[in-house]
Amino acid sequence: MKYREAAVQLLKERGPMHYQELAATIIASDLVQTSGATPAATLNAIIAVDIKRRGKGSTFIRIRPGVFGLRGLHEPAVPAAPISTPDPINLDAETDTASDDADRRVRVPLYPVYSELRHLLRVWPSYPRKQVTGLQAAINELRGTPQKMVDWSDPSTWIPERLKGADRELAQVIWDQSKHSVNPRHTYGHWLLAQRYGLVLEDREGLLRLTEPGRDFLDRPGGEVETAIDEFEGLIKLLSIVADNGPAPAGGLADEWADYLSRRSKFGTASTIKDTMRRRLTNLLERSLIERKGKLYSATADGLAHLQKTEDPDPDGGDHRQVWALVREQENTVRESLREFLRDMDPFAFEHLVRRLLEEMDYQNVDVTARSGDGGVDVVADIELGITSVREVVQVKRHRAPIQRKDLDALRGSLYRFNAVRGTIVTTSRFAKGAQEAAFATGTAPITLIDGQKLIDLLIERSIGVRKRAIELLELNVEEFAALEKDN
Repeated sequence: MKYREAAVQLLKERGPMHYQELAATIIASDLVQTSGATPAATLNAIIAVDIKRRGKGSTFIRIRPGVFGLRGLHEPAVPAAPISTPDPINLDAETDTASDDADRRVRVPLYPVYSELRHLLRVWPSYPRKQVTGLQAAINELRGTPQKMVDWSDPSTWIPERLKGADRELAQVIWDQSKHSVNPRHTYGHWLLAQRYGLVLEDREGLLRLTEPGRDFLDRPGGEVETAIDEFEGLIKLLSIVADNGPAPAGGLADEWADYLSRRSKFGTASTIKDTMRRRLTNLLERSLIERKGKLYSATADGLAHLQKTEDPDPDGGDHRQVWALVREQENTVRESLREFLRDMDPFAFEHLVRRLLEEMDYQNVDVTARSGDGGVDVVADIELGITSVREVVQVKRHRAPIQRKDLDALRGSLYRFNAVRGTIVTTSRFAKGAQEAAFATGTAPITLIDGQKLIDLLIERSIGVRKRAIELLELNVEEFAALEKDN
């Protein structure tokens, strides 16, 4: 048999299978004679090309990341249910599901964080659907005026002042039961996602009821339904982009995300592409699957484990698990070596290293002070704040012990000698609690604290003391093969 025929036979006999298990079973059963070293990758590509080329006419259907079944016999764990609510907001995105094209996956704008959605899934059931959508419409019409500004970040104030009756009651329940973590003004994206994937549906009496997928999503973070939604909405792909490119700023992820959206969504403008990425990054951050240090995003250990569990949902995206693990291990090794090297540096050389870092951070007129008589100040520089240039003094401490409150007070007391309005302490160690609490005390000059971890982040971000090397990875271009087969 050919791989395709063997896959159809086994999927019909045994039901949905992961492509790696499917390939191993095909070889063990002698259904296909092959001398290839990577039968699983070959089978995955064959099925991916078939799905991409034939769409709904394909014999195969992707159940969840890496798992395939037969169309007509096996359905996805979470169907792409249509949004049943008319969208009152002008969005540059597709909001209907007339086409069940498997490639058109990323659909939900205003993407929420899952912890907030779970709060709402505990509130919405038993309320009339019309009351939930009516509250959204009522809130959408609320406006402030120049004479009476409204702080929309404070629902405790605007809910009783601006809402009435059933709208006020439901908004207050959302605010109180979420322990003031879900602002009722910003729940439309949560509603879109819940409706798209059928997490809550209206019963015959007009009340909202939690569905079986909704219960799975609510009770099993990281479970089958959540993972399926992650795949459909591009979060797994975005996580893999972060893993491949990080540590990287959002701008360094944008091109690859835009390319993915061009193939998997109808989001088209630069603003909507940027917004979909920003909101999904926030979702991944809240779940600790990625982390952000300064402006740089990188995948966490939990994020890499999640990718290993889910595979890459983009069939032409390749399998980068070993590369991710090696890069992560290498990064940790370099960071530890850099930390030890900084602690052993000559103190004066360390001051000049900080000087170079400040220059790379766009400080001007950066000078290292004399070795003596500096009053604890090691570097002096100017920084542009808006249209104003201000003087800043910097103290560097190549220590292992925590920096105490007295060190901060001493630096603050030296500001006047340099006509400075703010200061910074840079250390290879960390800051005691008292120093952290006093750094931005009301009525005093601000003192920025940069500990050893943050210092290493800044050096890596600006390639000081480290070199970044690009690694080229070959990926199978499934789309090109699918296009060639369509043409013939």
